[in-house]
Amino acid sequence: MRESGRHAAYRSAFTLPSRRDSVARARHWLRDELQRWRLHTDLCDVAVLVVSELFTNAVLHTASALISCEVRLLAEHVRLDVHDQGARDGAPSPRNPDSRAENGRGLLLVESLAEAWGVGSREGGVGRTVWAMLPLSHGSGS
Repeated sequence: MRESGRHAAYRSAFTLPSRRDSVARARHWLRDELQRWRLHTDLCDVAVLVVSELFTNAVLHTASALISCEVRLLAEHVRLDVHDQGARDGAPSPRNPDSRAENGRGLLLVESLAEAWGVGSREGGVGRTVWAMLPLSHGSGS
């Protein structure tokens, strides 16, 4: 998708160490950024939840020292990209945990909240990008 002229300036990124405590920092950074862009609270909440899941997966399931996140406001979507430096467990995919499992539902949640999501190789071939597209309508009440 192309960035429209109106939203072209709405692009931001950050990089944090691959540690569990970085997940909370990622959530706070994204919420602050989206609020600065004056996006609806409901959309901010969804985006923060999605980035939390993607960032957590990168921390737990990759051999990364650093994890980057990029957010862009497109014509009708917010795009979230989480970049890692290398996988341990192969490409992420949703699981079907049983009702007693304490984890394993993150990508199911992402799948239910995002209009689309996927995994791609990073430029230069080191690591991968897990991305999600959130419709701006998450914040419009529709």
